[in-house]
Amino acid sequence: MYKIALVCENGASTGLCMRKMVEYAKRQSIDCDINAYPVSQMGNLVEEKDCFLFGPQIAFKLDGEKKKFPAYAARMTVIPPMDFGMMDGEKILKDAIALIDSLR
Repeated sequence: MYKIALVCENGASTGLCMRKMVEYAKRQSIDCDINAYPVSQMGNLVEEKDCFLFGPQIAFKLDGEKKKFPAYAARMTVIPPMDFGMMDGEKILKDAIALIDSLR
């Protein structure tokens, strides 16, 4: 199972992105757990999730979070703005899975 956290500030657009990813995962029978969380919850999540996808609107916070949690830094990335803007759940999920698989 792939455990994916979408990281945001407030969650409105990230919640929509999450739904698109979940819909694609269901259609493809991909076993995954995808949820959106505020960046303030990172400390509670770092040991539980396989990857952290930051919304482009908070990309500026990525470096700070990587410094706070260096052992998990490789699991953190920013969703490409074009993919996020298009709400391309398929591409975002495929990218997340590729990242997770590269770390296993």
